[in-house]
Amino acid sequence: MAAMGRPFIHINFAAEETGVEESPQGFSGNVSCHDDWRRVHLLRERYDAIAVGGRTWNLDRPRLSVRAERLGREPRRQPVRVIFAGSQPCLVPPTGTAAFVVGNCRDPGRGATALSMRGHDLRAPLQSLYALGVGSLFVEGGPTLLRSFFSQGFADAVTIFVRAGTAEAAIREARGRLGPLPGAFSARLFGEGFLLEAGSAETGMAAAAS
Repeated sequence: MAAMGRPFIHINFAAEETGVEESPQGFSGNVSCHDDWRRVHLLRERYDAIAVGGRTWNLDRPRLSVRAERLGREPRRQPVRVIFAGSQPCLVPPTGTAAFVVGNCRDPGRGATALSMRGHDLRAPLQSLYALGVGSLFVEGGPTLLRSFFSQGFADAVTIFVRAGTAEAAIREARGRLGPLPGAFSARLFGEGFLLEAGSAETGMAAAAS
């Protein structure tokens, strides 16, 4: 947040009960239902930047944008793209939206700006993003990236959609994918599954902007 010299960070993830075939990241566009996709795109529209890890970027080539077909209207804004690439090569084609590649990639292409990162320490690149105008960050990476944010204490709000039959199964699946979850979680029926929530995006973003 502002007092900490880093963006407000919202972690978002989607999963399905174990036993269903999934992508190598455990992060698939087929997991979310219609209601969850609309929720995600409404959130993307509110944040300054959206982030994924290098493996997700290289495997899935996500657009990292707000899309009209998900919102039911034209987007009011588009977030900056952030790829936490680490040591992986990462090429970002120019799309008209700014992009940052965090890690050891020296040549991310004309569509992105490289930001250095020492080891797995997220603090310096987050401070750099904040200095470059990124006051809020919506992180949608795979389990490896999200565990790094959790373990280093960089998770101000968390939402996890799980296709599951019960809230208990949804929480168990989320913990199985991501490890220990920070803070106290609430679970509610949502779309075709359950939405787990911790922290307050509304309160946190208001504080970050003040």
